[in-house]
Amino acid sequence: MLNKTMPDLEQEKLDRTTLDVNSIKQILERSLTSNSLEEEALEFFREIAALRGKSVDDTLGEMIAGTRKYLEAVNTHIEFKHDLPTDINKYVDKLVKISEGIEACWDFFSIESQEFFINVAANFCYVADSKFKGWKGFLIRLRLILPSLKQKQNLFKKYQESLLFIPKAVDRVTEARKNKSISQLHQTGQSLLKRAKEINGNRDSLLPFLKHLGRDEQEQIEKNQAAMAWAKARLEEIKVKRNGQN
Repeated sequence: MLNKTMPDLEQEKLDRTTLDVNSIKQILERSLTSNSLEEEALEFFREIAALRGKSVDDTLGEMIAGTRKYLEAVNTHIEFKHDLPTDINKYVDKLVKISEGIEACWDFFSIESQEFFINVAANFCYVADSKFKGWKGFLIRLRLILPSLKQKQNLFKKYQESLLFIPKAVDRVTEARKNKSISQLHQTGQSLLKRAKEINGNRDSLLPFLKHLGRDEQEQIEKNQAAMAWAKARLEEIKVKRNGQN
């Protein structure tokens, strides 16, 4: 988990960004399946495409892929032993997907969430700079010798480089927007995100009470059909009793 690498991360902020990404994913999926986009949304995606130097279609495709990877990554559990991930490749894959999600969703995130990721990036830079020096670095290298030989790859180098994935992603998105007027772009992104949350508000309010967690809302609902059927039956039973009393 990210929190294992950096214990001072605020879980509440990470959870909030995850909810935002899920709403962003729904916006993008509706955009991809819709025959036409409203002018505000179309102009928003055009501006992002221009920042990236790509077509709108390619930009939408990258953004939807990024949201899916982000949601998959934050739900990926990483085990640690001796302050090291027990599966370096799995951990690296997690950081890659989170980095891609940050880049994909940057213009939808609130200023607070953007600052959160900037702080995360700074913290990763600190860890990457201090973790591999002196005895700390020697012990990490020593512990990864056998796994590296077995897997025929330099896991020490792979792990070391992975800690800079998020900082590099944050640097790319901030650098691309430096000295550019993006206030209206961000305002539009927040407007689209707010509307998506309002549309899905009633459905989302049910999700925390469902027992089985899925990778997204649809899978979660599918896994809880029995619980939902029971709840519906109970509501019908209560309704019948009330009608009988009246």
